[in-house]
Amino acid sequence: MLKKATILLLFLVAHLGAHATHIIGGEMSYDCLGNNNYRITLKVYRDCFNGQVGFDDPAAIGFFDAQGNLVQTIYATAPTITNIPPVVSNPCLAIPPNICVEEGVYVFDVNLPPINGGYTIAYQRCCRNGTILNIDSPGDVGATYSAFIPGPGSFLCNSSPRYTNFPPTALCAGDPLIFDHSATDPD
Repeated sequence: MLKKATILLLFLVAHLGAHATHIIGGEMSYDCLGNNNYRITLKVYRDCFNGQVGFDDPAAIGFFDAQGNLVQTIYATAPTITNIPPVVSNPCLAIPPNICVEEGVYVFDVNLPPINGGYTIAYQRCCRNGTILNIDSPGDVGATYSAFIPGPGSFLCNSSPRYTNFPPTALCAGDPLIFDHSATDPD
């Protein structure tokens, strides 16, 4: 009976993932707090007009060694969700009514003992929504957001850079995309 229940549960989870068409972007960063403690921040952006599901709760975030072995998984819960209003720089553009972007922010602390080669932190999520035109079969394409914490000897206590600006959510057809992709580093 337990085996049948487990198979049914796996089928239901797989079915939900097949309809999770909402991811439009994200980023991951970390702050070194000292004594091998780090504050991890994962920002995930979703299309809340065309998307079919909300943010993961919990979001499974893996910590991998230099050989790609999973060392630890953290299940981050209850993201802080904020609506991101569209910013339009061209006065001729009327914001389409179907533009809706939400940001889900997960923040948690973790202790990571120094290991040779450091840690890669990764979060993966399926799928992109069907309104994306520059990806073949966006419903079959997911996203991975990651950060790298160097091993001992690289830095005593270092934090990662983070993007300074949020990209535009709407553009006029034919307008060039001019965007500052710079990042700042708290160190």
